[in-house]
Amino acid sequence: MWYRFLSLLVVLATLTLITPSYAADDDDGTDDISPAAAHALASNDYEQVALALFSAQTPADIAALTPAFERLRAKKLTPLGIIGPQTLTNAPSALSDWALAGALFLKITNDQKLSNRLSSTYYNRLQKGDVLLRRTGLLGCKLWIVVPLCQFWAFMYEHSGIYYGKRLNGELMVYESTSNGGVQFTNINTWKDRTFYVGIHRSAIDVHRIAAIFEQLVNKYGYRGQTPYNLNLANKYTDKALYCSQLVWKFYLMLGIDVDSNDPMYAAWLRLMYGNTVGNYVSANAVAPDEVGLTSKLFRVAAGWNN
Repeated sequence: MWYRFLSLLVVLATLTLITPSYAADDDDGTDDISPAAAHALASNDYEQVALALFSAQTPADIAALTPAFERLRAKKLTPLGIIGPQTLTNAPSALSDWALAGALFLKITNDQKLSNRLSSTYYNRLQKGDVLLRRTGLLGCKLWIVVPLCQFWAFMYEHSGIYYGKRLNGELMVYESTSNGGVQFTNINTWKDRTFYVGIHRSAIDVHRIAAIFEQLVNKYGYRGQTPYNLNLANKYTDKALYCSQLVWKFYLMLGIDVDSNDPMYAAWLRLMYGNTVGNYVSANAVAPDEVGLTSKLFRVAAGWNN
């Protein structure tokens, strides 16, 4: 059993080291990056660079910080992929985190081997306010960019949205925030690609209350990009810009529940990948799609690959 856990996480740790195609070289100009990013780069310190990357302000920050982060992180890796203070001299604590992280797939999807299928029946039975979580391909964000920085923080899911239902034109829509256009409505068919693994999660809140609060949400953030996409993963509290799962979190806060699970399993995985300081910082200050998928405030309706 331990061997299986270790094998899974070693593979995942290796995959997270792959540099995304858009990343800039370390010697690229830094005139257009934020002061925080420039300060972190000048420090040449792993933790400062990592914290700046997970708090990126602009695409230029991401492009400048990513190669430095990966270079400095590689120097921190031990033979088991454990970062920073959790070295082989602290094996019991580290292996405890490996065990927690190894059970994540099962907990978040009830599908350890990711072999479930999601039939059209589940889409036909969607209810207003249902949360949709998405993984693109078997390896998700590990080999290509789907969502900014998702190759670093997505264990299972890299994107999320809220099912709305019919709009004025009769189309079935999802309310979501994307790096291509910010907060907007998209057709539910954009979620049905066969390369997508989709989880559907639902609350026990009365549907009439969900409908009323949903309209307040749309009025507050707009639906044609009035609210831009938030690149700063660790700033979940702002209303000026929203990333996908941040929008989901804001919606359910308006309904009176907090769907940011801060799940210890997800936090354990982050610590293993990036060390205690960075892992705990991201877990506490971000609300990743995986954390929404792990919350006890919602129940899983189904999860699987689109048929």
